[in-house]
Amino acid sequence: MYAQVDKDLVAEADAAYNIGAKSLALDNYQLALKANPDNVRANFMAGKSILETIDKSRASKYLIRAYELDPNISPDILLLIGQSFQFGKDFDNAITYYEKHKQRIEADAALNKKAKKTTIKVALAEIDVKIAQCNNGKKYTNDPLEYAIKNLGDGVNTGFADYAPAVNKDENLMIFTSRREGSTGIGNVDKDLQFFEDIYISEFKDGAWQAAKNIGTNINTEYHDASIGLSGDGKELFLYKDENGGDIYVSRQKNDGTWSDPEPISSNVNSTHNENSVSISPDGQTLFFTSDRPGGKGGIDIYISKLDKRGQWSKPSNIGAPINTAADEDGPFIDYDGKTLYFSSRGHEGMGGYDIFVSEFDSTTKKWSEPVNIGYPINTPDEDIYFVKSGDRKFGYYASVKDGGLGEKDIYKVAIPDNLQNYDKLKVRKIEGKPIAKLDTPAEIKPVTLTIQILDELNSSPMDAIVAVKSSGDNIEASISKVGEGIYTCTFNNITEKEYTIAVEKNGYMFKNVGVTIPAVSAQVSEINKNVILSKLQIGFKSILRNIYFDSGKASLKSESYEELNKLERMLRENPQYHIEISGHTDKIGDPAYNKKLSQQRANKVIKFLIDKGIESNRLTAVGYGEKKPLATNDDELEGREINRRTEFEIKGGDLQSSHKEQ
Repeated sequence: MYAQVDKDLVAEADAAYNIGAKSLALDNYQLALKANPDNVRANFMAGKSILETIDKSRASKYLIRAYELDPNISPDILLLIGQSFQFGKDFDNAITYYEKHKQRIEADAALNKKAKKTTIKVALAEIDVKIAQCNNGKKYTNDPLEYAIKNLGDGVNTGFADYAPAVNKDENLMIFTSRREGSTGIGNVDKDLQFFEDIYISEFKDGAWQAAKNIGTNINTEYHDASIGLSGDGKELFLYKDENGGDIYVSRQKNDGTWSDPEPISSNVNSTHNENSVSISPDGQTLFFTSDRPGGKGGIDIYISKLDKRGQWSKPSNIGAPINTAADEDGPFIDYDGKTLYFSSRGHEGMGGYDIFVSEFDSTTKKWSEPVNIGYPINTPDEDIYFVKSGDRKFGYYASVKDGGLGEKDIYKVAIPDNLQNYDKLKVRKIEGKPIAKLDTPAEIKPVTLTIQILDELNSSPMDAIVAVKSSGDNIEASISKVGEGIYTCTFNNITEKEYTIAVEKNGYMFKNVGVTIPAVSAQVSEINKNVILSKLQIGFKSILRNIYFDSGKASLKSESYEELNKLERMLRENPQYHIEISGHTDKIGDPAYNKKLSQQRANKVIKFLIDKGIESNRLTAVGYGEKKPLATNDDELEGREINRRTEFEIKGGDLQSSHKEQ
């Protein structure tokens, strides 16, 4: 019976996986592993499903376990393990597994004399590309650029996938694509059990992006509808429709603010092949779009079409080298100077998937400059695409999967410092290891070294974990090296003192965030040691969730809370045996009844976040205690009331039912 339970769950998971419902499949594979941790297929497919959804770095533990149980579970098992490490920016481990995969290919070829040499050569070349990406990744992550990346919050983003933002020149109108609940699609969900794509619109007012609204049923249909571009004046909206192989459509805003019915842009632009992204020049005379039509340099190429005297788009020309490569180029955006082109590429010097690059057109030579990678942390080992900029060029917008996100993919705003706002400045900063800024001292400058040791609370023994170090405020992630069991190091070259957060996660333990101050570089050797002690999860365990923030007097979560909540969601997903209570607490200022109600509403809000992320409601209880359980005196703000205003997490035993109650 024990074996049959996990086999039945794997069969259900396989059925969900085969129709594209990867998240549902993953839930069932993990349930199978709860029944039988040594089910080889459940481990393998759980890892594979994670690689095809989010949190891709977490696939490695499942894939490694599958490999330990059966090294022949898949010819690509070592490749997949390498990919998981690459997504997690553990580039050295990724390279190790890629090299092992190469050795396996070569060994299999030696045994199989009938194997085609060209096939083997292509497979080995593909692995060499991944190894090169890892080496690029080490270079980029060791030299993060000073972008400040901020989640746009729950006015724009949801617990579902939100992506492909298009912003007008004045930066007061955003149109984007979402797979959120409320889709106009038939039955709301596609065969992958996700909602159909719809187009949404948000306006910037009173210093914030307002709650996004569905753009309307004359634009959104019963099937997938996606926005792919917007003119600088915000009057022309470009859409993608899965017709005729995939075509570009255009809709124009009417005087009353509504949008016209979409029409195909031009038979010169659209073909029987796929055209799926577009950008129009500020003067409206040049169209940059992508297509996989024959005759290009690679799979997907960027093309240019000019508006002729009759107001028709001309026959397009391939933008050519050095922008297009033998691989894919996608997501073009022509900046408001009319000469700087941002685009994504799998063929240039990136760190995995699509990376965003920039090139500049020289009107004298009529040539495009050599593309430059815009750097980390905008670019990552995952897919980074559809980057657009504001009219003043100080900000960018794009969608990404990040720890601080609300859903599968969120839209982010990027503050671009002056020294990175155009091609020439980025070229000067080309990521080959920028020089450390010199201080007024003849001595050699020494970087600051941070050593982190992860310890088990019960026995103080060192243990490996997932460790990230991020700067406070701008969330730039430092590069980390593992130097021993449970020991990690980072080096810093900051010219000013800066605050960082050490974030540690390990399955079966409570995650932890620890602050650390990193001083400026100097002529003196500076070494900082930090021990992070993790507590094992068990019934009765209680902890304060220190990085959950609400708007004053309200139950609305601030975007700074999402990273902590996502860690809580991951911990619950990886430990499905536990039921938890989320409790809200206030200080003693104000009306006790109001405080109790507010604390309940805030606890409910956390529970809703977890449910929207897929955690079963019967594992969650929300309780508002108000001012009943203070941790400190309420007579002092800093040492008392601030401590008492908190959200707590406690593991409860038994078969709890979902409860949003007052006590």
